[in-house]
Amino acid sequence: MFHSLRSRLTLWYALSLAVILAASGFFWHYYLGRELHSHLDQRLKLIAEDVATFYALSEKEPPSSAVGSCQSLDDFLRRHSWSEFVQIRDLNGTIRCFSRNLESARLPFGAAGDKVLKQHLPVLESLAAAPFAGVRLLNLPLEIGGKTVGVVQVGAHTRDVESALERLRMVLATFSPLLLLLITLGGWFLAGRTLAPVLRITRSMRRINAENLSERLTVGNAGREIAELAATFNEMLARLEESFGRVKQFSGDASHELRTPLTILKGETEVALRWAKTPEEFRNMLESNLEEINRMERIIEDLLLLAKSDSGGLPLEKKPVSLSDLMQEIYLRGSSLREDSSLDVVLNLEVDGEVLVQGDELRLRQLFLNLITNAVKYTPAPGRVEISLHLDGDRAVISISDTGIGIPADHLPYIFERFYRVDEARNRAVGGAGLGLAIVKWVVDAHEGHIDVQSMPGVGTTFRVELPIAGPSLLDREAIRQR
Repeated sequence: MFHSLRSRLTLWYALSLAVILAASGFFWHYYLGRELHSHLDQRLKLIAEDVATFYALSEKEPPSSAVGSCQSLDDFLRRHSWSEFVQIRDLNGTIRCFSRNLESARLPFGAAGDKVLKQHLPVLESLAAAPFAGVRLLNLPLEIGGKTVGVVQVGAHTRDVESALERLRMVLATFSPLLLLLITLGGWFLAGRTLAPVLRITRSMRRINAENLSERLTVGNAGREIAELAATFNEMLARLEESFGRVKQFSGDASHELRTPLTILKGETEVALRWAKTPEEFRNMLESNLEEINRMERIIEDLLLLAKSDSGGLPLEKKPVSLSDLMQEIYLRGSSLREDSSLDVVLNLEVDGEVLVQGDELRLRQLFLNLITNAVKYTPAPGRVEISLHLDGDRAVISISDTGIGIPADHLPYIFERFYRVDEARNRAVGGAGLGLAIVKWVVDAHEGHIDVQSMPGVGTTFRVELPIAGPSLLDREAIRQR
């Protein structure tokens, strides 16, 4: 029943309000009761003092021994319109005068009366025995000439107080549930109004699927919290749209890259089966097929590498790696890739000792091999490829520059994207699938480094890689050998 947020909010609102109303009712009942009883006590004290003053002025002596209705006292009470019970006792507790409304009953004189005579202080008590049940009684010392000569007793029923409290209880019992019901209904309505934007967001989110990820949520003037929720959803949708777009592009590009060598394999095989007659012709066909198979193998390996890197399933085995030694290895590999001796490959180590980085040696080697391979492939002879290493603060900077064909400026922002090619035909001619630089970017990021590229068509290209060094930036080679 209370599974919806609106119901729960209304329930908690109603329960909180019920507690507040109950606490408020108890407070006002207690406060009013205390005030009414205090007012009654003050009235009894006022009447008792006036009666004592009147009696002291009229008698001048201690109460006489005659028992009567004290006509003068009744006249005094009647003039003031007082209906309280009044009774006067002497020091022995004997009743000397009483008001006519007592009739045959007499106000009790027990421990409270004895306390008054001993301490000469007024004493209040609530009577419970008939016929004065529910009567509030004040016992006040009666003084004449500065001496206590008796006790003035003034009593009044508390029925008016109880009646007022009963009316208050009736009002609270009648109107509190009605007020609670009305405010709860109002809370239900306000909760619905407050949660309406959430419901609109929910309906909008249900309409969004993989086909319309470009849609965005709008909430209008729904409040800051709802606006932040919608903004968060929109950011998530943007990321999903980007991810889905990459998946679609990746799937399409991968299918295209794998379809091309398969098509070549199929075509050459069909041609060989139809036209090849000699072993040499079959051998040429098989060599061509092997090239395409190797190409597919490289594509698949690169795809698996990138897929594992995306899913976090390719942990790096980091350890201290000597960039100085690695650059020498890359230099030798670049030199061996040359097809023309007029293409110069140069190594420039601008450091005096060993440069260490904390990294995965296999991936770092793959990073720089990709860069040097591209530099050699796209630099026609005569030309120059230079590998340099130097330090910039706490970072090692590796630059691989060439005097090759260069990259147009409008292509530079995209060259690290997967399957991106500056020149489709040129890349196919050298066997590239557009994945090498994507792998380079991933390796650099995985090592908390940075890579940028500068290029000008017809002039050349420079890739600049920055990697954080591990511990001391330079170590003496002799110290390393001694270890």
